[in-house]
Amino acid sequence: MRKLLLNASLTAILVAGCSTIFAAESNGKMMDSNAMLPEAISVTPVPMTGNKKSHLFEERAGTWKATCDRMEDNKVYCRMFHIEQFGEWKAKNFVQIGPAWSPNAVGFVIATYLGFKEGTTVTLGIDKHERHEFTAPRGNNLMTSPEVAKKILEQMENGSKVVIYFNSYSGVQQLSLADLGPYKTLLAKVKQQMAKNSQ
Repeated sequence: MRKLLLNASLTAILVAGCSTIFAAESNGKMMDSNAMLPEAISVTPVPMTGNKKSHLFEERAGTWKATCDRMEDNKVYCRMFHIEQFGEWKAKNFVQIGPAWSPNAVGFVIATYLGFKEGTTVTLGIDKHERHEFTAPRGNNLMTSPEVAKKILEQMENGSKVVIYFNSYSGVQQLSLADLGPYKTLLAKVKQQMAKNSQ
């Protein structure tokens, strides 16, 4: 139960971090019912700042963004993500990939605005390492286990490029490639923020 709650919390942290971006880019249109945000958002700690746009730490580097917040439990939670926008038919679509840290665990989230084509394969690769393959869920986000996330993050920390490809809800295959140089720059700063949990 604790692991399930932790995974739900990490997913909600990362998804909540990009929901503002998704909403702004959708020009006020509601998301498809198959692309709903997870119900687990209600269990996520709430930032202590009064302004939702005010973070303890926020910085961009290249196509990567990192944010950290001090939550009600006085602990620091962080997320990093690469977002890429696609044109898909007459709609806009996004893919977002990146890690999310709680004080006790880390997860890796892959999310897409229009949702995945359920049952298809989502593939993530770092340089020449063996590809990580996941079965696409119904909805718009998936989260790896902490064990898989740890392996992915070790590869990213020592890698130069990350690639992801997946089939969106409409069946269109999408590909995103991101440079890991800016990711590493932000990662060092995120680690400094997460170290506040040990003080």
